[in-house]
Amino acid sequence: MPSSKKRLPVNQEISILVVDDDSGPRELLETALTEEGFFVQTASSGLEACQIFDESGFDLVLCDLKMPGLNGIDLMKKIKDRSPGTLVILITGYSSLRSAIDAIRAGAYDYLTKPFQLDELNIVVKNACDRIKLIRENNELLDQLKALNEAASDDISAQEIENTKHTSSLDLIQSLREQLVKVYSRTSSPLPS
Repeated sequence: MPSSKKRLPVNQEISILVVDDDSGPRELLETALTEEGFFVQTASSGLEACQIFDESGFDLVLCDLKMPGLNGIDLMKKIKDRSPGTLVILITGYSSLRSAIDAIRAGAYDYLTKPFQLDELNIVVKNACDRIKLIRENNELLDQLKALNEAASDDISAQEIENTKHTSSLDLIQSLREQLVKVYSRTSSPLPS
């Protein structure tokens, strides 16, 4: 089913919140991501990020790990409570294998260490955006499957319902299978429900 919504430019379909208590990295991230065509908002603290997130919602959050008050891990947990499908990339200048493992275990999609190259940032953000888009496509396919099943039960006889459901279901299941393979080939993280 085609969407009735006006389509935005590809990168504008993904909204990003950048959170860092240090204005230099925050402004650098905002500029780099805006130049790539993303819709970007910024926050200078975890509390401010929660307020902005509650007002607007975001697909992707890039967040400094070490911040006064609400640190990156705690902010990520609050965001995941509000929106389990939002991906979070944690950024830190305090690099260690332990902190990277802790971030991923806590639910981060990925992890960047300061200073990072813009190419590295672009790759991590592109991968996150690809995953967001695949999840959206899967949700659209599931919605189509539900709509087909409902329409079939309203419009045709029991035998025709079974034939239509079977054919439509097989096509949609194949599409879902292909999308899931793409998602799982990029990350071992489970899909949000």
